[in-house]
Amino acid sequence: MGIKIDKISVKDLGPIKSFAAKFGIFNLIYSRNEKGKTFLTEFLIRSLFTNISRWSNLRKGGKGKVTVSGLEERTIDFSPSSQKKLEDYWESSEKGLPASIAKLLIVKGGEAGIEDGEGISKFLIKEILSGINILDKIDSDNNISKTVKSAEITSSQISNIPQRGEGKQYNDSKYELESIDKQFEDIESEYTQGVLKTYSMEEKSLQDRLANLDKAKRYRAYLISEKIRELDAALNNVPEEELSNLENGLSSFKSKREFYGQSEEKYKSALKKSKDFQWLESALLHYKDLSLKTIKNPVKSLLFISGILTAAGISAAAALIFFHQKSSAAVWTIYLGIICFCFLGSLVSFLVYTKKFHNFSKQAVQNEELNKIKEEFKIRIGMQLTDIALLESTLNEQRESNSESRIMKEQIDSLDRGLRDIRFSINQKITGFFEKELEERNWDTALKDLNQNNRSLKDQIGKERQELAKLGVSETDYLPEDIGIRYSQQEYEKTQSELGYIREEIKNQEDKIQKLKYRICEKTKDDPSISWEELIENLRQKRQEAQNELREVTANIVAGFSIHKVISKLRQEEDTKIQEGLQSEVVTGPLKDITQRYNRLALDNDRLIVSDQYDDFGIRDLSTGAIEQIMLALRIGFTLKLLREDALFLILDDAFQHSDWQKREILINKLADIAKKGWQIIYLTMDDHIKGLFDKIGKEFEAGKYNSFEL
Repeated sequence: MGIKIDKISVKDLGPIKSFAAKFGIFNLIYSRNEKGKTFLTEFLIRSLFTNISRWSNLRKGGKGKVTVSGLEERTIDFSPSSQKKLEDYWESSEKGLPASIAKLLIVKGGEAGIEDGEGISKFLIKEILSGINILDKIDSDNNISKTVKSAEITSSQISNIPQRGEGKQYNDSKYELESIDKQFEDIESEYTQGVLKTYSMEEKSLQDRLANLDKAKRYRAYLISEKIRELDAALNNVPEEELSNLENGLSSFKSKREFYGQSEEKYKSALKKSKDFQWLESALLHYKDLSLKTIKNPVKSLLFISGILTAAGISAAAALIFFHQKSSAAVWTIYLGIICFCFLGSLVSFLVYTKKFHNFSKQAVQNEELNKIKEEFKIRIGMQLTDIALLESTLNEQRESNSESRIMKEQIDSLDRGLRDIRFSINQKITGFFEKELEERNWDTALKDLNQNNRSLKDQIGKERQELAKLGVSETDYLPEDIGIRYSQQEYEKTQSELGYIREEIKNQEDKIQKLKYRICEKTKDDPSISWEELIENLRQKRQEAQNELREVTANIVAGFSIHKVISKLRQEEDTKIQEGLQSEVVTGPLKDITQRYNRLALDNDRLIVSDQYDDFGIRDLSTGAIEQIMLALRIGFTLKLLREDALFLILDDAFQHSDWQKREILINKLADIAKKGWQIIYLTMDDHIKGLFDKIGKEFEAGKYNSFEL
């Protein structure tokens, strides 16, 4: 996304009391002379850029903001008082744009040039096309002297360097170090002072070593005592008595669990034997009840009697009807009585038979229930139920088993409660030892591990006590601080022997070194009364100082020489790169389009040369109008080369005022072309002809893309 100026708002800026405008891609700000367009340009420079010294004579004053998009997701407001400017965003971005690009983006007050009086400097060209200008700064004589540059260095060794500056410092340091080294050689060869110093150092080292070994032994004793204490604490975490109680408890638990299993099997057996007890008990009662209600099949004599009585009654009635005229009242009464008796007897006999038959029919249902009981009995017991006695005997057998199962159930429940209590107790103890719950099947293994661990702890404690006794260190002499040395009895005895030998050698050498002291004092400028240790140490320090000085000056010379060689090689390569960059299509293309004449650029030392098909010209030899055209072409070409596909803005304050009218139209058409490619153009002018050209070309843009303002 391109970087564009979205809006400018200013007030009290020179002759401009107030101005606010939103900008499109192609913009013209028109004003009469002395109406403030250059004030506005300078305000934009002060708001957007940090190094405003690139533009001379910038006037202060005015208030306002410049709103820019494309730097971040949101728009950014800039003002002369803003702490962060465009250069800060470019430095932190991945583009790595040079600060010089700022001078390419703005033309102030019709100034044709980009930087110096000639219009553009070699420094800017290098910065844009190669970056060699940074190396030029590094390789300047202020940073790397001519003495270093003229030195001869092979394999980091200085073989020849002039006797001046760093060269003199190098030779003096080298001579001083050689002189001190010669003094040490004399000490070693003639007076054996080196041997004495070495012996003294070895004596001190052995003394320190012996003292450290003694501390290491005391620290070793402390460590062993601490380890014994830790082992004792670990052993006390699982006391033997508690472990024994746990073993006994686990054994008791196993025994009771086995007895519980046996009892449970017996209970299951008794329960199996009495599984039909409840049914048998209910079936017996039902069987008895059904048996007592057995009714015989009613005899058919009752029907026969009923039939006879009915026939007699009918006969009596017929006789009475047949002989009624001959019969007296008494006979009528007798016949009527007989008829009533016969019919009443017949009715009673029939009703009794019907009642008995009904009851006998109900008994069929009862017989069906009895058959079901017998079938269920056979299924459950596996025997044929023949009578109630078999049912009673079977019930009595299961009653005994049922009674036994109830008793055993109470025993099992009691055993189960006891096992749960014991299991909980054992689990609590094992959990306390292992700090986690273990499954019951792992208790034996856990107990075995605890016993094995205790035996191992006892063995370790015994071994540690033996080692502590060998050290022979009193408890009051234990040292809890580690000095970083491991104690060895063999090393301790060896150090004692070496210390005795060194002390004897020191005594023999001390008689030989007295004469050496005066020579050393001459070198170190010390008083002869100084101790030998201090004197030799002073001489060593003096040699160290000479070494450091020589090392530092050598490193500086070698580093400067190496950098100079690398930069010299890079400069040759970069000069070619700069020439190629000036002749690239992205730079020469705008030059050809805008000038319609010049087609080539080159850099001759510090002079920028432009060429047409006939001749070469220095920039300073061209007319102001031609310089305006070339500078616009270079602004476009250089920024395109820096940004590639990205787009920026160009702010041009009467940049074409010196160009003829025909060239003006070409220049403005070129601005329109790059605007159509995404560049934002803001042109400020007081020229009516230029305004007319902008208004004419602005019609080619969509609504809102071209904006014209007047101050």
